[in-house]
Amino acid sequence: SQKFYEFRTKLKTKCDDNGIELRIVDRWYPSSKICHCCGNIKKDLKLSDRIYRCDCGYVEDRDFNASLNLRDAKTYEVA
Repeated sequence: SQKFYEFRTKLKTKCDDNGIELRIVDRWYPSSKICHCCGNIKKDLKLSDRIYRCDCGYVEDRDFNASLNLRDAKTYEVA
């Protein structure tokens, strides 16, 4: 949409101005479903699950877990 394009353009400009690399990860990358600790993918994770709990014992806020996975994603393009 137009608003998203405007946001991305502004974000890219801010990153360029501050020497920050803007990484674009595929929109279907399962960042919320991957355990940041062990890499297991939790396929049955629901949107209502706000805390990520893995069988390995890792427990974290779902969005924070996703942000770590996005930061460490191996496949991305540089904007």
